[in-house]
Amino acid sequence: GAFSGWKVILNVDQTKEAGFRRLLQSGGAKVFCGHSVSLFKETTHLFADFSKLKPDDSRVNVAEAAAQGVNCLKPEYIADYLIQDPPPPMESYCLPEAQSYLQNNTEFGTGLSQKRKAAGEMSRVKRSRIH
Repeated sequence: GAFSGWKVILNVDQTKEAGFRRLLQSGGAKVFCGHSVSLFKETTHLFADFSKLKPDDSRVNVAEAAAQGVNCLKPEYIADYLIQDPPPPMESYCLPEAQSYLQNNTEFGTGLSQKRKAAGEMSRVKRSRIH
């Protein structure tokens, strides 16, 4: 499916959440219930729209999710990802609360994810031990 490998947390208006959940799951994504910090380690994508939430709705900690390498995006990315070929750059949909982490985690503007960078850093460590 279009969303295979995606592990998603949704933090959107209750009236739209079920539709997003069905769309993502039909495309192969795993959608978590809730948005506790403990889920961030497993999550690849977080979609949030705080402007549509009610004051008493719980809000995910976007900064903490971004710090753990989660792609924190506006929900509009989901439709644009399906429609546009090639898919649009995630940076254009980044939530404001995650912007500073996005800039810190990209090498020379290539958009490498934190997880990919971490793997590269690990391989450098391994090489240095061999020599």
